[in-house]
This record gives sequence, C-alpha cells and structure tokens, in this order.
Amino acid sequence: MKRAIIALTTDFGVGSPYVAQMKGVLLSASTDLVVVDVAHDLPAYDVRAAELSLRGTAFAFPVGAVHLVVVDPGVGGARRCIAVLSRGCYFVGPDNGVLGAIASAKDAVTVVLDRPALHRAPTAPTFHGRDIFAPVAVELALGVPLTDVGTQITDPAPSSLPAPVPRGAAIHGTTLGSDRFGNLTTNIPSSWLGEVEVLGRRLRVVRTYAEAPAGELVALAGSDGYVELAKREASAAEELGAHGTEVVCRRA
Repeated sequence: MKRAIIALTTDFGVGSPYVAQMKGVLLSASTDLVVVDVAHDLPAYDVRAAELSLRGTAFAFPVGAVHLVVVDPGVGGARRCIAVLSRGCYFVGPDNGVLGAIASAKDAVTVVLDRPALHRAPTAPTFHGRDIFAPVAVELALGVPLTDVGTQITDPAPSSLPAPVPRGAAIHGTTLGSDRFGNLTTNIPSSWLGEVEVLGRRLRVVRTYAEAPAGELVALAGSDGYVELAKREASAAEELGAHGTEVVCRRA
C-alpha cells in the first residue's frame, strides 16, 4: 500500500519546537504518514527563498505528495490560507506569493481554506502552520478532494520571484540565490542557454562542472531547469554575490 507523503518547508529553524508541534498534529491524525523535512533553515520571513527552494523540490516527489510550506510573515493578517493542486501534487500554505508560481501553472487549481470544521480547535491566530495548514495537509494526503477543503479562487498572490525580460534576441534575468557550494541559480530557463554574459563578461558554457578547470567561472544548465553559474571547486557567489546580479542569455 502506498503511504501518504507530507513534505515540510519552513523558516522555523532546525530543531524548532514549532516543527515538532506541526509533526505532532500530522501524526496524531495518521501514523501511516511519511513526513519529510525538506528545509527548516530558510532565512526568516524570506518568501522568495522559500519559493526558490520549492521550485527545485516540488515535483521531485511522487504524485499525491503534499507540500506543507510555512514561511508566513503575515500570519494572522489579511493574507489568505490556500491549497493548490498542480501536476498531481498538493501544496498548502499562506497566500503571500510562496505558492505563486505553482498556482499560476495552466493545470493548477487553487482553493482558499474556508472550512473551519477541518481546522484544529482552538485555532491560534499566530500559528496557522499547526492549526490550519497541517490538518488540511493530512486531509489531502489521505485522499480528500481539493474542493472539499476549501472554495476555489482564481486570484492567488503572484510569484515573489522576478521574471526574466526578453529584449530582442536576448533575455535579461538575474541570479536568485546560491547553494552551499556557491553555485548560483537564475530565473532564466535552460532553453536560453547559448551565449551567457555577466557583468560584461562572456562566460564559457559547459555541460558539467568537470569540463571546467578549477577556479573558472562558467555557465551551465542547472538540475532545476534554469541557467546556473558556477566556479569549479570554488564559489561563484563569492565573486558575483548571492543574488541580484544581472545575467544576459542568447540562444545558440
């Protein structure tokens, strides 16, 4: 029997009691769940970092998996609580842009979580992750239809990530963040990978890191489907900054 998967992405911190409380709610509802920790060390309040993490992990999970995403600086305020179904996976979290790219996909269906009977009581206004998102995530993981946990909406908050801008034969994008190796991901799809220019420098395009000598700054197709900048056995982020550096690409 296939077990239900719930993947957790938060800015609560590794070892946080808030993570433990959410897991307690999940496992109180069903001990058959597989609970996966994707990340809990994201920068506090950083919706963009959370969305970038989700971009790379969302669809690496099997169909039916539920992503519970809690980076929520507006908790208790006017922002809505939502769930999204896209490409067979579910996503539950705040409507603050963290699920914006997922919800904007052509196949996506989004609902606002307006069924209090499904929420934990009492519901703390400062901890929707435990009291709203976690109970709904369990319902979805166990097979409850999306439209049974909320009312469909068509206006979810847009993605927090900047979009690249086409200009003639080129596309202008930006670096978004780095991994622990200092490799920089961008917002430019790998389909544009041909000529790559950064800060007035033309970078050599390679297929793998091994094709570059140690210390050379190169461009390649990242495993997440976007153009990546890397420096073999060194840090591209130290040379260019972790994010916000303009990248210009032209197809070959």
